Amino acid sequence: MPRRPEPRSVLVIGSGPVVLRHTAAACRVLKAAGLRVTVVDSNLATMTTDPEFADSTYLEPIDPGTVEQVIARERPDALLPTLGGQAALDTTVALYESGVLTRYGVELIGTGIDAILAGENPEELARIAGRAGAETVPEASVPGWEKFELEVVRDHEDTAAVACSAEGSGSLTDRVYRRMCDVAVAVTRAVGAGPGGCTVRFAVDPPGGRVVVTGFDSRVAGSSALAVKLAVGHTLDDLGFVTAPRPPGAGSTGDALEIDVDALYDGRELYLGGVMECFEAPGNPACVLPPITLGRADLARVREATRVLAENTGLRGPLNVRYALTPGALSVLEANPREDRTIPFVSRATGVPLAKAAARVMLGARIAGLRAEGLLPPIGDGGTLPPDAAVAVKQGEVMGIDSNFGTAYAKAHAAASGPLPTKGRIYAAFAARDNRSMIFPVKALADNGFEILAAEGTGTILQYLGLPVTIAREHSLVDLVEAGDIVLVVDTLPGKRQDEIRTAAAARGIPYLTTVQGLAAAVQGIEAVTRGHSSVLSLQEHIAALWPVRAWQDSSRGKPA
Repeated sequence: MPRRPEPRSVLVIGSGPVVLRHTAAACRVLKAAGLRVTVVDSNLATMTTDPEFADSTYLEPIDPGTVEQVIARERPDALLPTLGGQAALDTTVALYESGVLTRYGVELIGTGIDAILAGENPEELARIAGRAGAETVPEASVPGWEKFELEVVRDHEDTAAVACSAEGSGSLTDRVYRRMCDVAVAVTRAVGAGPGGCTVRFAVDPPGGRVVVTGFDSRVAGSSALAVKLAVGHTLDDLGFVTAPRPPGAGSTGDALEIDVDALYDGRELYLGGVMECFEAPGNPACVLPPITLGRADLARVREATRVLAENTGLRGPLNVRYALTPGALSVLEANPREDRTIPFVSRATGVPLAKAAARVMLGARIAGLRAEGLLPPIGDGGTLPPDAAVAVKQGEVMGIDSNFGTAYAKAHAAASGPLPTKGRIYAAFAARDNRSMIFPVKALADNGFEILAAEGTGTILQYLGLPVTIAREHSLVDLVEAGDIVLVVDTLPGKRQDEIRTAAAARGIPYLTTVQGLAAAVQGIEAVTRGHSSVLSLQEHIAALWPVRAWQDSSRGKPA
């Protein structure tokens, strides 16, 4: 994709309702890029009609005739129609088809006319999506399916990434989520959206994991400031937003360690709310805080990458980022400029009311001011928890706290899915990339008296190492799970066979793991249960032990320090 000449002035068509703070942030991005900004919008509810966000603001109706008059008067180099509502898109299409944009030499930025038209024409979208290998169906034809939206950003070098996702009420397996991301990027490229951003809507059949495209929108809400940066010439690499490579169809990031971060940014200062180390796939989410295998250098890289992302997306408020850490790089998998579902966990694990602090920041408060008044700790943050802090583990929507990881994980798993097994038969099937890392946790299970039933490839390797292993017959595996003859399943192989085993395991309440990291966590939990050294700790006691300076808690409750 050739790089466009950088415009000197841009016309922004509004028309609400819009996501106010993200639209305002996008206008700030345009001003910071040195562009002359003209806004046309008659909606007083939008922050973009405030004179401070533009050099010229026209409180006029959004229609082709009116906008043409503004173009003739202001002579902008570029037009950005994707920050407003449907009227902005309809007006842009009319100006294009009537030749107004060509006559005045106005280019579209944010995304092109083909992408806008594809979003308005279901038949055209189906044809384009079909070229990208995606199935398209009307949303009304899949009632009861889980609905998802993925915001995809793309730069002039044709690098694309999923920047933000809005999920339905259910959960996704990692394989289905990666399929959805791959389809979203492919559709974005086929449609020709960008440089900038767009939204691809999906429906997922919960039992079978079938993924279909239900719609396309040339606009983004949560990622609008990031999309505008890309539209005016920045690259994803410039902004520190680089997607981690994943093998096609793989169910995980392989050797990469996934990290989930919740943070606050006030326009100048970053507060790292929590750094969570993930050890199981999104379909069965589990994470630990503080992270148990990240060193100071890793945390410093996470902090700096999060700060760069916050600065370059024009953010003011909460930010959730998913990273993949490999020996050579820290890569961004997803950046959501909003509060994530991990906020309650991080708040309880760190003793900081992040949701309340985020609301204050979005209303204009500074992090330094929140520290002074006691809402945030006076020093440090969720990335500098003391090394002897109690460990908090999130499993699904529950959490467990204890002095060591194994016991905390066992508590969380018991609350979410029932107690971990301490004896019986396990089934193990590993992808080739996991053959080395799976040896020690599987051996630990064998040493603890578990019987090992394995897929042929995995079983052959374990037999070479002298472990007592039985090779499973594929056709009988689901029957064994349904009969309760299997107490734990670990399967990192890609493919639809996983879905059948997962469904059978879920019906029996049998732990089903899809990563080696998840298996290692389960082994530590099983060993902790076997030792029987569990203790109880109140949340208040846990919070009181976290920070070396306690005055902020007392002052936040109105008590003398």
